[in-house]
Amino acid sequence: SACSTLQLAYNHSDDFLYWWVNSYVSLQDTQKPLARQSLKDLQTWHKADQLPPYIALLQRLQHMAPNDISAAQVCSVTHEMQSSFVTLLRRIEPAATQLAMSLKPEQLAHLRQRYDTTNQDWRDEWLTPSAEDRLKHRYKLSLNRLEDFYGKLDAPQREWVRQWLMQSKFDPEQSYAERERRQADSVQTLQRMAASKDTAANQALLRGWVDRSLNSPNERTRAYAQALWQDNCEGFAKLHNSTTPAQRERLARTLK
Repeated sequence: SACSTLQLAYNHSDDFLYWWVNSYVSLQDTQKPLARQSLKDLQTWHKADQLPPYIALLQRLQHMAPNDISAAQVCSVTHEMQSSFVTLLRRIEPAATQLAMSLKPEQLAHLRQRYDTTNQDWRDEWLTPSAEDRLKHRYKLSLNRLEDFYGKLDAPQREWVRQWLMQSKFDPEQSYAERERRQADSVQTLQRMAASKDTAANQALLRGWVDRSLNSPNERTRAYAQALWQDNCEGFAKLHNSTTPAQRERLARTLK
C-alpha cells in the first residue's frame, strides 16, 4: 500500500508542485502554461537523471542496515540527500527565474499573506505548546517515522528516543526566527527580480537566495543548524545500534 501511494504521488508530482506554487503566488493565466510545462519537464528529467542515484543510495543503505553505524555515516548520507535537492533546485533555476520576473505586486502580497498563515500554523505546533506538550508531539512524530522503518520499538528503545529528544538541541524560537528571515529574504529577492529585466542577474539573485536559505548568513544560526544536524546524526546512529537483527532486517526490506 505504501509503495503504491508513493508511486502515485511521484507520478503526479508535477501536479502537486503546481498546486503548491499556485497556493503561494496565485498564478495568473499567462503564467500557468510556463509553470505546468516547467514542472512536467522537471519531472521527466528527474525520472531519468535522479532516480538511478537514489536507487544506488538505497542499495548502499540496505548493505549498511545489518551492521552498526556511526554518526559520521549518517551525516554523510543526509549530506548526500541534501546535495541531490540542491541539484534539483539548480535544474529549475531558469524557469523559476522567468516566472519570478513576471510576478505582480498583488502576487507578492499574496505570498506574504500565505507566509502569515503558515507561520501561525507553525507557531501553534511548535511555539505555543508547553515544553512538555512539545516533547510529546516530537516523540509521537519521531516514533511513527522510526517504526515505519524498523517496526515496533521495544520499551528501552522508546525510552532512548524520549531521552534523545529531551536532550535535543532543537530550539523552536531560533528555528522560527530563521524561518522569518528566509521568508523576508524571499520577498525582497522576488521584488528585485520582478523589477529587473536582466535575466542573468536575476538568476544569480535567485541562486543567492537559495544558498542563503540552505546556509544562513547568520553565524549563530549556522552554528545552531550544524549542532542540531550532528545531534540528530548521533541520536539516530545510537538508536540503530540498539536494534535487533529482526528490526534491521525489517529496515533492509523497507529500503528495498
